[in-house]
This record gives sequence, C-alpha cells and structure tokens, in this order.
Amino acid sequence: MKKALVGIAFLLISSFATPVQADEFYIVRDLATQKCSVVAKRPTTDTRTITLATDTIFKSRADAETGMKSIKVCTDQK
Repeated sequence: MKKALVGIAFLLISSFATPVQADEFYIVRDLATQKCSVVAKRPTTDTRTITLATDTIFKSRADAETGMKSIKVCTDQK
C-alpha cells in the first residue's frame, strides 16, 4: 500500500513538472536592413520589422549560422 501511494505521488508530481526545452535557433531577417541573423527565440507574428527567413528550427547556433549561408534572401546583397 505504501509503495502504491509513493508511486501515485510521484506520478502527480512529475505531471506538474515543466519539461526542459531543447535549444532552438531561428534565422530571421530584418526588413529594414535586409540582413539576416540567428536568434534563440522565435519572433512573434505581430513583429513587422523582423520575419522568419526559413521555417527550419536549428538545434545549435552553429547549425543555424551554416544554414543561413544557403538561404537566398540572406545571401543576396541589396
């Protein structure tokens, strides 16, 4: 009986714990300067000066910086 109560308590506590988010990096484009950069937070939809350059979510900053080199709007010079 004691083991069952401990098991139930563990399940209840673990269900309220917030999961740890993995690192996520995004490539965004500043519409005013036409330049791309890597950010750790997805921009909100109400931001009118910054937009996602790609829908890809990268697991590391290095991967995002490498990916930025292959995105046409980030490599075009205007």
